[in-house]
Amino acid sequence: MPPLDLHPVAEVIPSPCSVSVLKGDTAIVHLNRTLTVKTSEIQFSDRVDGLLCNANGRILDRLMVCNLGEEILLIGNHGVGDNTRENLIQGIPWDEEITVMNGDAAITHLRLVGRAVNRCLAGLGIDPLEISENRWIEYGSALVSRTEYSESSVIEILVPSAELVAFTALLHENGAISSDRNRCESLRIELGILDHREMNSAFLPFELGLGHMVNLNKGCYPGQEIHARMDSRGKASRGIVRLHLPSDVTVGKHKVAGVGNITVTASAKAFEGSVALAVVPLPAIALEELELGDGLIAAMQSL
Repeated sequence: MPPLDLHPVAEVIPSPCSVSVLKGDTAIVHLNRTLTVKTSEIQFSDRVDGLLCNANGRILDRLMVCNLGEEILLIGNHGVGDNTRENLIQGIPWDEEITVMNGDAAITHLRLVGRAVNRCLAGLGIDPLEISENRWIEYGSALVSRTEYSESSVIEILVPSAELVAFTALLHENGAISSDRNRCESLRIELGILDHREMNSAFLPFELGLGHMVNLNKGCYPGQEIHARMDSRGKASRGIVRLHLPSDVTVGKHKVAGVGNITVTASAKAFEGSVALAVVPLPAIALEELELGDGLIAAMQSL
């Protein structure tokens, strides 16, 4: 596999998202009975990442949770905010007062990735050692956290949309660059960052390697019975992989001889050829290559 091509300092990757805000004395409790993770004990500025699933255990949304005290901030997948808010509202008991608000236009989600991200952060006056995966720290009006992927650490930044231009300029002044859409997408794929193209109702959490976002000991939530059954029987039939190809590949379903159907969820041009994410039958993950037809050979790598 070609080595991961990271900027020597940092690149700014816009991450389209939905934003919802919950208010109410029992908002945290409501999230705990709705999401796949335990939220009942989160404290001020804590970060928890969980999934909203349907009764069949399939993914409806992925939510980054931030406890702001009087409000709970939910950063979800792009394009599904209205459905997520409707699901949250429908689950509110009649005797609880919880408000669910639309914040889609208020906040922009940026990711910062590169070989010297800490240098960029230090230039802003942020101590990189203070940034963790389970908390948000404040930088002016922005919130900053960290996510660890197998290939690199990624800085998550939530910035008020009204301040986006000025904040991005600060990042540029400290060595970061902004890249075009294809470069951002190829980086997302190379890093194994999943978004709405993967985390949707076509897939179950275990098929995408998201078992760490499923807490089967927290009590009931939509889809819990399905997840518990899969966990006990080890019945995930598919898994997600990264493909490296010499040329472009079409997003969608492909029938692969000797393997069966695979689903390419995303594809982008890379330095050499293209890269893609695909969900494949579990036995195929042990293979090093897939032949997608017409002589197109894909090198395969587990996330």
